Amino acid sequence: MDSMVDSTPSVVSALITPMREDRSIDAVALQNLVQYEMDHGSEGFYCCGSSGEGLLLSVEERKQIATLVSEVCRDKVPFYVHSGSLGTREAIDLSIHAQEAGAKAVSLIPPIYYHYSQQEVENYYLDVVNAVDLGVIVYNIPQFTGISFSKDSAVMQHEKIIGVKHTSMNLYDLERLGQAFPKKILFNGFDEIFLYSLAAGAQSTIGTTVNVCPSLFGAIREDFLGSNISGAQQKQHLLNNFIESVVKEGIFPAVKYCMTYLGIPSGPCRKPFKELDHGARLRIEGALARIEAYL
Repeated sequence: MDSMVDSTPSVVSALITPMREDRSIDAVALQNLVQYEMDHGSEGFYCCGSSGEGLLLSVEERKQIATLVSEVCRDKVPFYVHSGSLGTREAIDLSIHAQEAGAKAVSLIPPIYYHYSQQEVENYYLDVVNAVDLGVIVYNIPQFTGISFSKDSAVMQHEKIIGVKHTSMNLYDLERLGQAFPKKILFNGFDEIFLYSLAAGAQSTIGTTVNVCPSLFGAIREDFLGSNISGAQQKQHLLNNFIESVVKEGIFPAVKYCMTYLGIPSGPCRKPFKELDHGARLRIEGALARIEAYL
């Protein structure tokens, strides 16, 4: 598992799922998107997560996406598959497929809706860990799941839990996780705090807006590593201004429109996400113009 930590990329795209107007998966556009992002600075991909509308996809669609992504980026950059599900059987099924497709690791939200005990949540992860021969990343997104993971979470002790995708603004918890588990990978999950997560110990980021501007994330990272903190802050401010603009329109439909505008038709999101109106599209185009240097 140590080699996995060493080879983890710093800028990972939380890959969107391009769709046709009928909201079926557009396989050609998906593979074009992966290639486009690699050409523009994405160093890895995280598919079927929140940005990829994973919980709005069927099991077979999620497997299809993992296979399509693998065909483009395998042996070039790592990819991770979100296999989190409402139940353990489905999570194991998706995780086994991800392993067969060549994923670097799988990542899972905890089981949601029912109020499971801490032991039941831990068993869900351990059942997946025992079913596959690759690392597992805990997906910590408490604002969506109602479940928070910290250094005191028992599941973090397992050696095949190789890291955590920390989609939380709580940088203290991120720092504490890093101190408690120095060999585990800390993935920042909020683009808005990318710079500050690096200072707290994150080795990677998995982000929705990485789809749009991976080179901006790379520039923030390089300034940080070069101790140009002022330059890094200026670029983080630029990124956050862009993020604020797209969040106002609905982050996932907005990012899909960004990629359509940039030449990769990505279609609408699955319902019940709404479609963007003409005014929203114009405002998004204006936001893109303000980060044109990094597109």
